[in-house]
Amino acid sequence: MQVGAVQKPRLLPLVDFANFLLTVTDDLLPFANSARLRSQFSIAILTSDGIIYLEGFLYNDFFETRDFKPLRFPSRFRPTSKHLYEPATAISQMSCGRNHILGFSDDGRIWSWHAESAPCCQMRFSNVDISLGSQDRSRSGTVTKVVAGWAYNSAYITGTGILYWKARESVSNMAPDDDGVVAISASIIPRTEFRRLHSLPEAEHPMGEVRNYVVLDKYIVFITDANKAFATQLRTGDTTELPKFSAPGRIFVDIQGTYQNFAIFTAGGEVLLGNILEIRRISPTSSNSKNHGLEIEPAAPPSLQHSDVISIAFGDCHFHALHANGKISAHGIELQPYGSLGLGSSPYGVPFRGLKHRTSKPSGDLVKYPFAENSRSPQFVWFEPEKKLWLSYLKQECQGNEERSSIWAKALTLNRRGILEEYCKCIERQGEAWGDFPDIKELDSDDALGAYFAVSIAAGGRQSAALVLVNDDLAKKIKDKHVLEYNSGIEPVFDPRPERLPDDKQPIKYRFELGNFPTPHLTDRGDIDTDRYDFSTWKYGFPGDNSQPFVLGLIYKEPDIFCTCANTIPYEAARECSYPFIRLELKACQRRSIHLRSGKLGISDIERQREAVG
Repeated sequence: MQVGAVQKPRLLPLVDFANFLLTVTDDLLPFANSARLRSQFSIAILTSDGIIYLEGFLYNDFFETRDFKPLRFPSRFRPTSKHLYEPATAISQMSCGRNHILGFSDDGRIWSWHAESAPCCQMRFSNVDISLGSQDRSRSGTVTKVVAGWAYNSAYITGTGILYWKARESVSNMAPDDDGVVAISASIIPRTEFRRLHSLPEAEHPMGEVRNYVVLDKYIVFITDANKAFATQLRTGDTTELPKFSAPGRIFVDIQGTYQNFAIFTAGGEVLLGNILEIRRISPTSSNSKNHGLEIEPAAPPSLQHSDVISIAFGDCHFHALHANGKISAHGIELQPYGSLGLGSSPYGVPFRGLKHRTSKPSGDLVKYPFAENSRSPQFVWFEPEKKLWLSYLKQECQGNEERSSIWAKALTLNRRGILEEYCKCIERQGEAWGDFPDIKELDSDDALGAYFAVSIAAGGRQSAALVLVNDDLAKKIKDKHVLEYNSGIEPVFDPRPERLPDDKQPIKYRFELGNFPTPHLTDRGDIDTDRYDFSTWKYGFPGDNSQPFVLGLIYKEPDIFCTCANTIPYEAARECSYPFIRLELKACQRRSIHLRSGKLGISDIERQREAVG
């Protein structure tokens, strides 16, 4: 995947899905290959040059970086750079905990940062030797992985297994030496050192070889090549199997997680979710759990199954999944709506993207309607700014003064007769087909990455972010497909943050502004009759032609006399008119209707008026 002048990697916060807050600048290229959010206070990125940059602050430090700054090392170590490679400080792995960051260097050192304004510490262990220098995973003492958790840190060392230690207490109680070294005694999870060098009977090593693990709040959860999952309580050191995650023929390939949640990925495309609240609910010290494991049922959200999920990032109550097609699906709850889901939050996503307030407070948490949460189709984050304006326009239409607007708004909000479920499918379908034009597909044929292609996701607390390749030229061409004119002369009133041309002068009028909700057909109970509408034909959330039939004028039987009313007449009202006339039916949106003047007009004049309204 090449990053050139057109496709620039940007760090995009998934807040209202369109605010480009952070940009990975040229000095962070070729591109940051990972991004992590630490709680809600900072964001860290690791570049391909092995440099960690931080924006924000760690552990309530009064010094806060407003821009991305490289993290510091002890004075005796020279930081690596694009022009001078230093294996001791070139970071190949980064992991973020609650208020700390772990880094693993190319020569095998473990670095631990606890304040962005202070140098890091170099972690050593009094009970385990670490092998420095060129890294050989088969050599005893070689560090192969570092993981930062909520309050604990961890490392996997060949010949030893999984080590863990308290993150902050280990460095706050000891002063580092001149090389920044802090020596501590780490705990070891028994039997995790096993490596399957050759075929051995499973009975001799029933646990199997550790494939990967995550450090959560007071627990480590790991998977093995025996396709088993285990949880270790860090305070007691007890390790217990999670047998219900296993199944005949199910092959574990990865585990990811943070804080209280984890996800196990299988070779068959399954994504199985678990959390430590369920683990705590069943005591691992009970005789039943020791003999039979923790009987915890994994969750399997339908939209995550067999949808090519390659990574998951968990926040406090929400999470995002990165799919192989470069799209990001959003799940969970949005607290006090901060926009962490990236589905538009209150001003835009409620209710059109299947969101509702959990309580009656408009500033309260946002949750998905059950039909959206249980859907088999992933609900993706959108990065196009004009989509925010589109949803805002839908919101405005629902809040209009006309009776039909209030009827549609009430029906959608209450999901009467399942109308919101069908309408949301219409919205999601339009949003995902935003760039589906033959000439656009031809322009995108070289790499087929689209205008926005996510390569990394991150979440923490109530925030989310993504590292996204942005093709500015393609994004502009797609946007133009939805623009009606760039000089309408009147700024759209629905647009709280108007999108403008590069000269920042001319307003934009979009094609979705031609649409409005139709006159509702009601049942005997006063609900909208959903059987009267085929939402699959609607465009931008409105009837497919973006209009309703209106009579712009009444042509009397005399061919040269044309009479109009002061206002546009709805077709159904005109049809009931008792005057003899030849009906002139023009399909045009009420907002763009042309009121023809009264008087004598020739047929040619009428035809010109017909052409004027399209």
